[in-house]
Amino acid sequence: MLGVLRFSGLYADENPHMIVSMIAGVAAFPALAVSVMVPDSPIARKWRVSSVFLLLLATVGLSIVIYSGSRLYLNACALLAMAGIAYVSLRARRWVDVVSAVTMLVGLLCFAVKLSPITPLQPADVLHLALAVGWLGLDRSRSAAL
Repeated sequence: MLGVLRFSGLYADENPHMIVSMIAGVAAFPALAVSVMVPDSPIARKWRVSSVFLLLLATVGLSIVIYSGSRLYLNACALLAMAGIAYVSLRARRWVDVVSAVTMLVGLLCFAVKLSPITPLQPADVLHLALAVGWLGLDRSRSAAL
Protein backbone atom coordinates (compact mmCIF):
# COMPACT_ATOMS: atom_id res chain seq x y z
CA MET A 1 0.00 0.00 0.00
CA LEU A 2 2.83 2.39 0.79
CA GLY A 3 4.36 1.62 -2.60
CA VAL A 4 1.13 2.49 -4.37
CA LEU A 5 0.86 5.75 -2.43
CA ARG A 6 4.52 6.60 -2.93
CA PHE A 7 4.64 5.98 -6.67
CA SER A 8 1.22 7.47 -7.37
CA GLY A 9 2.50 10.78 -6.01
CA LEU A 10 -0.01 10.93 -3.15
CA TYR A 11 2.75 11.47 -0.61
CA ALA A 12 6.32 12.57 -1.00
CA ASP A 13 7.95 11.10 2.11
CA GLU A 14 10.14 8.17 1.06
CA ASN A 15 11.17 7.04 4.55
CA PRO A 16 8.09 4.99 5.55
CA HIS A 17 8.08 3.25 2.18
CA MET A 18 11.82 2.54 2.35
CA ILE A 19 11.60 0.99 5.83
CA VAL A 20 8.60 -1.18 4.90
CA SER A 21 10.34 -2.22 1.66
CA MET A 22 13.47 -3.19 3.55
CA ILE A 23 11.47 -5.22 6.09
CA ALA A 24 9.59 -6.92 3.25
CA GLY A 25 12.82 -7.82 1.47
CA VAL A 26 14.86 -9.06 4.41
CA ALA A 27 12.10 -10.58 6.54
CA ALA A 28 8.67 -10.93 4.92
CA PHE A 29 9.83 -12.56 1.67
CA PRO A 30 12.08 -15.09 3.45
CA ALA A 31 9.32 -15.85 5.98
CA LEU A 32 6.84 -16.32 3.14
CA ALA A 33 9.32 -18.64 1.42
CA VAL A 34 9.71 -20.76 4.55
CA SER A 35 5.95 -21.01 4.99
CA VAL A 36 5.45 -22.09 1.35
CA MET A 37 8.47 -24.38 1.22
CA VAL A 38 7.89 -26.02 4.62
CA PRO A 39 4.16 -25.59 5.29
CA ASP A 40 4.14 -27.86 8.34
CA SER A 41 6.93 -26.00 10.13
CA PRO A 42 6.20 -24.10 13.36
CA ILE A 43 7.10 -20.90 11.49
CA ALA A 44 4.16 -21.52 9.15
CA ARG A 45 1.73 -22.85 11.74
CA LYS A 46 2.30 -20.98 15.03
CA TRP A 47 1.86 -17.25 15.16
CA ARG A 48 4.24 -16.77 18.11
CA VAL A 49 7.06 -18.65 16.40
CA SER A 50 6.44 -16.84 13.12
CA SER A 51 6.36 -13.47 14.90
CA VAL A 52 9.70 -14.11 16.60
CA PHE A 53 11.18 -15.39 13.33
CA LEU A 54 9.95 -12.34 11.43
CA LEU A 55 11.23 -9.95 14.12
CA LEU A 56 14.63 -11.66 14.17
CA LEU A 57 14.93 -11.57 10.37
CA ALA A 58 13.85 -7.91 10.29
CA THR A 59 16.31 -6.87 13.00
CA VAL A 60 19.29 -8.68 11.50
CA GLY A 61 18.38 -7.72 7.93
CA LEU A 62 17.76 -4.04 8.64
CA SER A 63 21.03 -3.86 10.58
CA ILE A 64 22.96 -5.36 7.67
CA VAL A 65 21.36 -3.10 5.06
CA ILE A 66 21.55 0.12 7.09
CA TYR A 67 25.10 -0.36 8.40
CA SER A 68 26.54 -1.68 5.14
CA GLY A 69 24.87 1.05 3.09
CA SER A 70 24.22 -1.54 0.39
CA ARG A 71 20.99 -3.05 -0.91
CA LEU A 72 22.79 -6.23 -1.97
CA TYR A 73 21.63 -8.23 1.08
CA LEU A 74 18.08 -6.92 0.67
CA ASN A 75 17.94 -7.82 -3.02
CA ALA A 76 19.52 -11.23 -2.42
CA CYS A 77 17.01 -12.13 0.32
CA ALA A 78 14.01 -11.19 -1.82
CA LEU A 79 15.31 -12.83 -5.00
CA LEU A 80 16.36 -16.06 -3.27
CA ALA A 81 13.03 -16.29 -1.45
CA MET A 82 11.04 -16.02 -4.67
CA ALA A 83 13.38 -18.40 -6.50
CA GLY A 84 12.94 -20.90 -3.66
CA ILE A 85 9.15 -20.65 -3.82
CA ALA A 86 9.23 -21.08 -7.61
CA TYR A 87 11.54 -24.11 -7.37
CA VAL A 88 9.57 -25.93 -4.65
CA SER A 89 6.27 -25.12 -6.36
CA LEU A 90 7.57 -26.37 -9.71
CA ARG A 91 8.68 -29.66 -8.16
CA ALA A 92 5.24 -30.03 -6.53
CA ARG A 93 3.49 -29.00 -9.77
CA ARG A 94 1.62 -26.18 -8.03
CA TRP A 95 1.29 -24.08 -11.16
CA VAL A 96 -0.46 -21.06 -9.65
CA ASP A 97 2.37 -20.78 -7.11
CA VAL A 98 5.00 -21.15 -9.85
CA VAL A 99 3.46 -18.39 -11.97
CA SER A 100 2.98 -16.18 -8.89
CA ALA A 101 6.57 -16.61 -7.68
CA VAL A 102 8.03 -16.11 -11.17
CA THR A 103 5.92 -12.98 -11.62
CA MET A 104 7.28 -11.59 -8.36
CA LEU A 105 10.81 -12.67 -9.29
CA VAL A 106 10.59 -10.86 -12.65
CA GLY A 107 9.33 -7.71 -10.91
CA LEU A 108 12.18 -7.87 -8.37
CA LEU A 109 14.75 -8.40 -11.14
CA CYS A 110 13.37 -5.52 -13.22
CA PHE A 111 13.64 -3.23 -10.21
CA ALA A 112 17.11 -4.49 -9.25
CA VAL A 113 18.53 -3.80 -12.72
CA LYS A 114 16.37 -0.69 -13.27
CA LEU A 115 14.66 -2.09 -16.37
CA SER A 116 11.05 -1.70 -17.43
CA PRO A 117 9.78 -4.02 -20.15
CA ILE A 118 6.65 -1.84 -20.43
CA THR A 119 7.67 1.58 -21.74
CA PRO A 120 5.28 3.90 -19.85
CA LEU A 121 6.02 2.19 -16.51
CA GLN A 122 9.00 2.82 -14.28
CA PRO A 123 10.88 -0.19 -12.80
CA ALA A 124 9.29 0.58 -9.41
CA ASP A 125 5.83 0.43 -11.01
CA VAL A 126 6.65 -2.95 -12.57
CA LEU A 127 7.89 -4.17 -9.18
CA HIS A 128 4.76 -3.15 -7.30
CA LEU A 129 2.40 -4.52 -9.93
CA ALA A 130 4.31 -7.82 -10.09
CA LEU A 131 4.31 -8.13 -6.30
CA ALA A 132 0.59 -7.44 -6.10
CA VAL A 133 -0.23 -10.03 -8.77
CA GLY A 134 2.13 -12.56 -7.19
CA TRP A 135 0.75 -12.11 -3.68
CA LEU A 136 -2.79 -12.47 -4.98
CA GLY A 137 -1.84 -15.69 -6.75
CA LEU A 138 -0.08 -17.15 -3.72
CA ASP A 139 -3.01 -16.17 -1.50
CA ARG A 140 -5.51 -17.72 -3.89
CA SER A 141 -3.48 -20.90 -4.04
CA ARG A 142 -3.21 -21.09 -0.24
CA SER A 143 -6.93 -20.34 0.20
CA ALA A 144 -7.89 -23.05 -2.27
CA ALA A 145 -5.69 -25.57 -0.43
CA LEU A 146 -7.56 -24.95 2.84
